[in-house]
Amino acid sequence: MAHVRADFWGGEGDQTAALWRAGVLEWGPVHTSEFSGPREDWPINAALARLGVALVSSGAPDYRDLFVEVGLGQGRDEEDWCRAALQACDVADYDEWHAREQTKRESEERGAAERAFSERLPGVPVPLNGKEIMTLLGLPRGRTIGAAIRHLQQLHVDRGPQSREEAEAALRAWAAAQGLTPATTGRVDATSPRVRRPASADRHRGQ
Repeated sequence: MAHVRADFWGGEGDQTAALWRAGVLEWGPVHTSEFSGPREDWPINAALARLGVALVSSGAPDYRDLFVEVGLGQGRDEEDWCRAALQACDVADYDEWHAREQTKRESEERGAAERAFSERLPGVPVPLNGKEIMTLLGLPRGRTIGAAIRHLQQLHVDRGPQSREEAEAALRAWAAAQGLTPATTGRVDATSPRVRRPASADRHRGQ
């Protein structure tokens, strides 16, 4: 078991760490406020290494360290660390925790990529608005319409301004590539009620 302590403000501060094994103090306490040396020698990193923590890969960037690897960098105070510990208390060991955290990070990255794919680029015009795209593709309001607008904006960036006809053709091709079924031009929606003309209006028109 390791006891670690960090106190920083404005980039200045100190760390303290100690390690017990089988109830016996094995290492530390080690304290420093000087962080010009190698990261692996910093007290908390040194304690984590003695617990068996390792970086994901030997080729990890220099700015990565064990302090960040185990999630201590996600919190700003002891309450954050305690909250993180409670969230991890059901795992059997560090490897299980790390695998779960990796899955969580990958899920968040995929979500961010999906949001970026469907978000508008600021200040880039498109020849069709959302309602017109919904009508053209026969799709309901949602993230797919945002992705279609983003696609038109990217065409504007890559190729320059598009005419309405070019934009419609590009959207149909994009929808087909996405596995979407474009709406048939002039298709009647059988689910919507027809508006019946009053009989009096027909009689009046025949006079």
